[in-house]
Amino acid sequence: MLARPIHNNPLNIMKLNILFFIGFLVVQTAQAQESEPGISTSRSSRQKINTQSFYAPETVNVPQITFQMGDGQSSTVQTDEIVVKACIKTSKPLTRLNLFVNDALQQASRELKVQSDGAQKECDQALSQTVQLREGDNRLKLVAQNEGGITSESFLIRYDKPAAIVAEKRLALVIGNADYPSSNRLTNPANDANDMAEALKNVGFEVMIHTNMDVRSMRRAIDEFGNKLKDYQVGLFYYAGHGVQSRGRNFLVPIDAKPESENEIEYDCFLADRILTKMEDARTRTNIVVLDACRDNPFERSWSRGGSENTGLTTMDAPVGSVIAYATSPGRTAADGNGRNGLYTAALLKALQVPDQPLTQLFQRVRAEVLKQSNNKQLPWESTSLTGDFYFRRK
Repeated sequence: MLARPIHNNPLNIMKLNILFFIGFLVVQTAQAQESEPGISTSRSSRQKINTQSFYAPETVNVPQITFQMGDGQSSTVQTDEIVVKACIKTSKPLTRLNLFVNDALQQASRELKVQSDGAQKECDQALSQTVQLREGDNRLKLVAQNEGGITSESFLIRYDKPAAIVAEKRLALVIGNADYPSSNRLTNPANDANDMAEALKNVGFEVMIHTNMDVRSMRRAIDEFGNKLKDYQVGLFYYAGHGVQSRGRNFLVPIDAKPESENEIEYDCFLADRILTKMEDARTRTNIVVLDACRDNPFERSWSRGGSENTGLTTMDAPVGSVIAYATSPGRTAADGNGRNGLYTAALLKALQVPDQPLTQLFQRVRAEVLKQSNNKQLPWESTSLTGDFYFRRK
């Protein structure tokens, strides 16, 4: 039996017509909705979304390094050990940090002292690292890396080794006379001498110390000092005790001195100028004479270091390279003091503790202290011909 053609089948033709009609209605409805305002369709709501920003990498700047030393690029020092200081600005954590000195890696990153620096807002990381330098030029290089890349900065530091300090030999003769007969006895000179000797030892002096000396022992000690001083570069003579002047010359008074007239002073007492002569003969570079003497003339008044206002030692000319320090100004007397030490020596012992002060500045400090403690009644005095600076104590 032959199949009947589809277009000759009425039922099939009806189905095709219905499907065609339904499709036509759908198309017409869609077109109408697109043309009417205020009606949105799934087609009109579609928007193109830019997905490129989700996948583009974030821009990270490389670290910025700033050395916080010298002028930021170079420096000159006189020590072979310095602290390297640098500021590292980074928006991301560092993945590498190396410090090189003369192309030699100093330490691994984990050992470098890097920390946040709250005091400097622009500095995210602060480096502080001690390194050793060689004499001459030294090249420092700091390398830092983060996600953005790697950067490095260099710093030139020169180590100039300070000139060698020649050790100067120092010799001091210290004398304190206190045990004078009867009312002429003094309280402090022996203490002054002992304390001064200890202080001078602490600043590099070899010290010859004597207390309560008679005239023969004084001459012998000073002659010994003068002969020994020839092998030294610095000489110092310190005397605490009675002192007088006669006919324009100064004398130091031994404990056994009993001159019955002014003409006998030079036999019973010791001429202070002889100290300067001994120092000149020794050709020492620096000579220091300190006289904390009573400045009283026993022929006119009692032998007390706090006597008349019109007495005192006269000035002496200081040889080249020398300084002569008096406990008070010419024609005045020095106070013996109420404590362990005389007023002048107490101030001198205090000043000797201060480092890095030239000799002239030290005596200025002593003068200010004595004036203060004596209510401006006692004014220390110096005569000097120094040609260079001298320091008792250096750091």
